[in-house]
Amino acid sequence: MKVRDVFGDWPPGAGTWAADDPGSGALTSAPGDLRLLWFSAPDEDGWFRLTATDPHGASWSTYCRTPALNVWPPLERALGERLREPLDRVGDGDLESTTRPKSKG
Repeated sequence: MKVRDVFGDWPPGAGTWAADDPGSGALTSAPGDLRLLWFSAPDEDGWFRLTATDPHGASWSTYCRTPALNVWPPLERALGERLREPLDRVGDGDLESTTRPKSKG
């Protein structure tokens, strides 16, 4: 299962992103080109904040919801391994591979 499979709509659409810095204007980059900067832990309903940067260094945030909280541990590992990568590449991340111990050798 990939990160994008958890959400069904990945990366979140352009209309869902809000500028973190006043005066940033509207998002002009494709959401898939934003680079993952940070994410929060989900609340009891599965909502968490996702923050990314555009090519100009402006910070943008949106909220995502996990369909089930039991998917959070592998999703958290997958997102954490892909910090600073474009959201399109983050979506291609494999959740199963993050749950297996890394082989030595």
